[in-house]
Amino acid sequence: MQEIFDRYEKILSGDKAVIGLPEAEKFTTYAVTNFRGGIGKTTLSFNLAYAMCQKYMTLFLDMCPQQNFSSLFLNNAIPRDVNTIHDALMEKMMGEAWEADLEKLACRVQDTNVEFQDGKTCYFIPGSSKLFLYPSQFYSRLNEYFGMTTSGGNTKAVAVVLNMLKDIISQQMQITKTEKVLIDTSPFFAGGTHLAWAASEALIIPVRVDEQSIYSLELTLNMLKNPSSDFNLWRERAGIDRKPVVQAILMTHCGWNRQADYQIDKASRMYIERALEIAEKYSDVFSTNNIINHFALLSDFHSSGRISGSKAIPIAKLSEGSQYRIEGKKVEVNRSVKRYKKELDYAFDLIDS
Repeated sequence: MQEIFDRYEKILSGDKAVIGLPEAEKFTTYAVTNFRGGIGKTTLSFNLAYAMCQKYMTLFLDMCPQQNFSSLFLNNAIPRDVNTIHDALMEKMMGEAWEADLEKLACRVQDTNVEFQDGKTCYFIPGSSKLFLYPSQFYSRLNEYFGMTTSGGNTKAVAVVLNMLKDIISQQMQITKTEKVLIDTSPFFAGGTHLAWAASEALIIPVRVDEQSIYSLELTLNMLKNPSSDFNLWRERAGIDRKPVVQAILMTHCGWNRQADYQIDKASRMYIERALEIAEKYSDVFSTNNIINHFALLSDFHSSGRISGSKAIPIAKLSEGSQYRIEGKKVEVNRSVKRYKKELDYAFDLIDS
């Protein structure tokens, strides 16, 4: 535990030498995932997306039916007539019965959010509210294909369904010439999140310092490890050996001791310790053997997080003292934004080790 807090102090002091997982494999496709809503996951995904855009041509996917990730890229712009990720999935599942022009699936981020114009050319595939209904169609098709009686045919057919999103991503990366992929998922596993896990090489798990999030962390890691979980049962039925590994646990909304610089408060420390204990129980699902190295601590971003999520502006571009009007009220960027930027830098460097 103390190693985590010592590292946090070094990060805020500007010691970049502590950053990274040098022994970890390099990954291309990441999914930001957890089984708990309302923790600012999409705002975090958006800020990681901006950091990724500074370094790589990246493809972003919105697999959450609430479409908040898409809204941040659109930044209230009127979207052109494009298909959504739901259209692409249905075209894969239904064939000619569902018309979708996959050549026009990805939208250029810089066309709709000017805050990204200082980075590499990136693209996003819009989400859809129809993903709320998608799980029933998805599992109906999985069960239909699994029921095939031809020798070995069911395994191949199930793999085709589970790899639909992976195939879409591969095709779109070729079209857009992108190098990396970041997927924002729903807090519900069924349907879109299941496909996101099947398509991803590594998971980024935000965990808020509260009781429900700690419980959700264990559910998430158990789903990844337990051979009898839905994820692993269908993977086995499809004859798919690969599965994603955990690259980062991002502890969010950490409180800090205002009487001492760089010190996390006692309540947050308790939840961080419990998260570490859970992670150590599931150590074999991480990308390296040193579990502590996979943890990053993030503050409650307060006004900066609210501005970022409401105005579609990355925290990295906010300046202390700047003021914005949100829902008729004036909101100011406080001096803590400097700390937030260092925390997000570390989180991204951890992911991009």
